Amino acid sequence: MTGTTPHSGTDRKPDAQALAAARRVIGASSKVGEDYTTAEIFPAEAYTGEDFWRFERWALFERQWLCVGHVNQLPEPGTYFSITVVEEPLIVTRDEEGEIHVLSAICQHRGHPLRDGLDPADDKGRCAHGKLLICPYHAWSYKLDGSLLGAPGMSKTAPIAELRKRASLPRVRHTIFHGLIFVNFDPDAPPLENQLGKMNDLIANYGIADLVPAPTVISGDIKSNWKIYQENSLEPYHTDVVHRNSHNPAPAHLSKFYDCPPEDGAIYTTTGFLDDAELFTADGANELAQIEGLTDDERSRILFIAVLPMLFILCESSSVLITLALPGSAGTMKLLTFSLYPEEATRHPRFAEIYEAQAAALTGIVQEDLVTQEALQRGHQSRYTPKGVLSWLETTIPQMNGWLLQRYRSALEEAER
Repeated sequence: MTGTTPHSGTDRKPDAQALAAARRVIGASSKVGEDYTTAEIFPAEAYTGEDFWRFERWALFERQWLCVGHVNQLPEPGTYFSITVVEEPLIVTRDEEGEIHVLSAICQHRGHPLRDGLDPADDKGRCAHGKLLICPYHAWSYKLDGSLLGAPGMSKTAPIAELRKRASLPRVRHTIFHGLIFVNFDPDAPPLENQLGKMNDLIANYGIADLVPAPTVISGDIKSNWKIYQENSLEPYHTDVVHRNSHNPAPAHLSKFYDCPPEDGAIYTTTGFLDDAELFTADGANELAQIEGLTDDERSRILFIAVLPMLFILCESSSVLITLALPGSAGTMKLLTFSLYPEEATRHPRFAEIYEAQAAALTGIVQEDLVTQEALQRGHQSRYTPKGVLSWLETTIPQMNGWLLQRYRSALEEAER
């Protein structure tokens, strides 16, 4: 399940301006991980500063485990999808033997991306079929395990057998956890599984590895910092206000919080349903098969999980929603989203119609969030941005920020050694 890459993003240490920004943010953040009654939020620079983003990119996105998809997005041998993570183009493949690989999408001839230019990267996160990956620049071709197959016009340079020894698509370290594919650009990062023991217990009954993905949806550019997205997704305090007409079946006061120390790999919370209520309902939704094996308690609530920095999961009794937050800069990001359903549900004759109705209902809720998040990003540009006063319904924010602060400090110490 694990590959290696010859180049580590962790080798590219931040510049002096980025390190100075990190010192400022960390120096002003001593209280962010305290109990919600006294906790503050990160200073505005942590959300708006491009210098700090360069540090954060190195400290988190080039060192932590990043979810890039689900194994069942590659339903059979000879399939692949592309995804770009912090400007690093990747291709996730299932080769002819059924083995999953995560490969650099950069041709090892002269560095042209395999899914760009004349072969535009318009299928990110969506399954494609083919036995070869072919560079659109000079038609070098690679098998789905990354090995070089063909290099037209190169025989005067070296025999193809020699070129195959010299050139192949770099493999990126990856692991699979409950069917979710994670990558890490740091060859020395500890195993993901060691960090997610609590999550393993919380999601065990959902059978996520066996669920079937619906089509992937990719947002346009969102003018918000990625942390604002994760904060908003985790805290239920806003739901009775922002989603007053769409989130009523799961009101904020039915929320429950967990002990999530910074050493853990994720942040968790649940919100219960009112009696006989469900979220994201649509005409015919009750006809779809439910996830088998859930307890009565699991069927009566929504489970929210953030595996920072990129993954957010929403689990309910009929489906599991996966969202990947893909930052582009301090103030921009995209969302890549797909829902997972029991296979029996996908065989329902009206599944496509019911799914589209559910997706439309969810899109309405997400749009309410995005309007709020973009406004909050603009608010962080103000000289009057507060240090924050938090509600018990925002317990997840100091948990998340404590997790971040621990990793910021560790990375800064390493960078300054």
